[in-house]
Amino acid sequence: MTTRQLLLCMTCLTAGSPGAARAQAEAPGTIVVTAVAAGDTAALGTTPGNAQVISGEALTRQDPENLADLLNANVAGVTISNGSGSPYQSDVTYRGFQATSLLGAPTGLSVWLDGVRMNEPFGAIVNWDLIPLNAIRSVEVLPGSNPLFGLNTLGGSLVLDTRDGARDGGLGLTAQAGSFNRRAVAAQAGGTFGGKAFDWFVAGNLDRQDGYRWHTRTDVAQGYGKLRWHGGGAHAELDVIWAQSTLNGTQSLPLSMLGTPQMAYTWPDNVANRQLIVNLKAGAHLAPRLTIGGNVYYRRSNAHSVNSNAADDDNCGDTRDCTASAPGGTARDLLTASGYTGALPLHDYTGNINTTLVYSDVHQRIFGGNALIDDDAPLLGLSNDFNLGGSFETARIGYGQTTDLAYLVAYQTVPMPWNVLYGSAAGFRGSPLLNAVNVAARNSSYSLFLRDMLRLTRTLTLSGALSYTHSQVRLDGTNATYLNGDGGYTWTGNDGQAYYNPAYIGAQYWDGAALATASAPAGAIAGPEVAPVTGAHAYHRIDPTIGLTWDPLRAVGLFASYSEAMRAPTAIELACADPATPCALPTGFNGDPDLRAVVAQTVEAGGRGRIGRHLRWNAAVYRTRLSNDIQFIYTPAGLGYFANVGATRRIGLEAGLNADFTRWHLSAGYGHVRATYRAAFTDASGDTVQPGARIPGIPAGSLKLRAVWTPARTVALGATLIATSGQYAHGDEANQDAMVPGYTVVDVDAHITPTARTELFAKVSNLFDRAYATYGVMGTNIYTGGNEQFRTPAPGRAFVVGLRYGFGGATGGGIDAD
Repeated sequence: MTTRQLLLCMTCLTAGSPGAARAQAEAPGTIVVTAVAAGDTAALGTTPGNAQVISGEALTRQDPENLADLLNANVAGVTISNGSGSPYQSDVTYRGFQATSLLGAPTGLSVWLDGVRMNEPFGAIVNWDLIPLNAIRSVEVLPGSNPLFGLNTLGGSLVLDTRDGARDGGLGLTAQAGSFNRRAVAAQAGGTFGGKAFDWFVAGNLDRQDGYRWHTRTDVAQGYGKLRWHGGGAHAELDVIWAQSTLNGTQSLPLSMLGTPQMAYTWPDNVANRQLIVNLKAGAHLAPRLTIGGNVYYRRSNAHSVNSNAADDDNCGDTRDCTASAPGGTARDLLTASGYTGALPLHDYTGNINTTLVYSDVHQRIFGGNALIDDDAPLLGLSNDFNLGGSFETARIGYGQTTDLAYLVAYQTVPMPWNVLYGSAAGFRGSPLLNAVNVAARNSSYSLFLRDMLRLTRTLTLSGALSYTHSQVRLDGTNATYLNGDGGYTWTGNDGQAYYNPAYIGAQYWDGAALATASAPAGAIAGPEVAPVTGAHAYHRIDPTIGLTWDPLRAVGLFASYSEAMRAPTAIELACADPATPCALPTGFNGDPDLRAVVAQTVEAGGRGRIGRHLRWNAAVYRTRLSNDIQFIYTPAGLGYFANVGATRRIGLEAGLNADFTRWHLSAGYGHVRATYRAAFTDASGDTVQPGARIPGIPAGSLKLRAVWTPARTVALGATLIATSGQYAHGDEANQDAMVPGYTVVDVDAHITPTARTELFAKVSNLFDRAYATYGVMGTNIYTGGNEQFRTPAPGRAFVVGLRYGFGGATGGGIDAD
């Protein structure tokens, strides 16, 4: 960015919308302090951590595509990376910990939606495409290793509160269209009936776009419904969430191919997600200061994915074009030139092909719940808030995967046809199946906790908690091999035994020079080779947390805390933990080596306050140390395995500033984290990773500057600047390669409200059309055979225009059905 461009950005710096609420240290109201659906709340000023809250118009007028984008634009210390090219598959990194929708990243953030744990049992991933953003009332980013938010809360938790008909009545409709053929519609409605004893709220979204890169079409549909009842001293609520999506991505590009950032390295790569959540909540006042509440929920989650995995090309060599029509370029051309006119053989047709298509299906059935007793009776004459609670979740997971031989045609990984006829009409009918995995897993976890917050003096509050967590993972399944990795019908198993596929005996195949006839090798036995994938693992731990807040001045509050939390290995990590047999992701499971649970210990201190009537500030420093950290170790071929890498550490700081004037809102947020390995280990490339090496994929610094100018009551103009520092690429644990460069991007927007019910808006993302990447990985370029750094290009300049229309009231109950 030039100096002139930077000055222009500073001139129009914006938060994105008139009067928008933003991530801030002094948000109105309270924040949730337990993960329970009927969870207790506390004033932000008595919270011993740098909690940040997004609410109000930041959720509607900034027009983010999904929750990950909303967090990136509003929360200090958050950065995102995207390795697939799909806008709904970003990794959210906060304080050096991730919540990701892609398997392979260690998840260190928990996500809760109305008391429902949104981390999937399989891999602990978070599917941003399954969360209806226009049903969200507020997003709370709660830092630290708080055990009251369950597994994966190593660096923090995201707590999502939804809208209701009592506070969000009326009808709203938003339609928008823009670059990359994007078309999106969002609608919501709410109201009350039965003398306001009941209220209801529904929301729906449709988002379709072709994507910035080729073959990255996105189709997302989401629905949400809520029905609430309020009695004299009790209440009940039923929530239903339905969502389905088809997300097409494409892989990172080697640096030598970044001249055309839209192109695909190989394709297809897609996932189709389906989800249904039914959540029942209830609570009652047992006494003036005693309440009980909780929820039970059922989640059904299905995912079908297709992934192209190419470790070598179809005999293209270094100079020939990998297309079907390239003379002498592909195996089909070589066969034709030799005079062979039959169907293309399924195996060994180049001698070293490693191109495959991986089909995966994950079926998850989750049942869980939470309960809480809240007693606010004084203790020793002091104001006191005591909680006793617990949670449980059990999940049944069915996982199936097949890996089929394929070949490349113009960068597309084309599956080999089944039942291909060889030679004569009476010839052999073969199959391209390399291997098949079928695994059944059962996860179960439960926790019990007690928490107390005692106000020692008018300005001094002490809080503490103790939590016991037990987690268990069971695996039962098989991994069957039918062909070797090159597609040949013979192979040597992990046990040293020679195997062959008996269906291929007598078939003709191309050996690279001539047609040959398959025969059984001496000493070999008929396959398939079937290896078990079984195991049972249990983890348990008691985790404490303690905090202190002190308000020495009316406009200044200080806080300090210490907390511990545990993350148990997931089924996917346990089944892909053997360095001798690395996995592709979605993984082809191997054996079941044990992994140790990750334990986080966090210390945090900071403050928040006001300066005059217009300015708010917040700041914090923190240190989180992990024991037995689990990382995915990449191999040069793009495969990898999960491993305990010993201790890791995150040290950082956050600072935020918000100012509101008559016609201006200004804000700034800065986050810095140094995430490093603290123990030496050897990575998949054989390099020694020394203590102090930085963990790949985590930028050290991020700066967010925002403002909004409202020259008239009906007009708001603004822009957002996000600057992020460089990061090491995944697979470069030893920090030996060049970093993925940092970047600065600017978005601008305008909002016009010609009538009280109508709003016109427009937004330009990446105003200066910067070429940048948020994700990098080390790998081997299949088209050249050389090792390179790969990066996923971020979208270029994009435009969106839209219309927002609403009627009915957001107060007074909205639409009354009586």
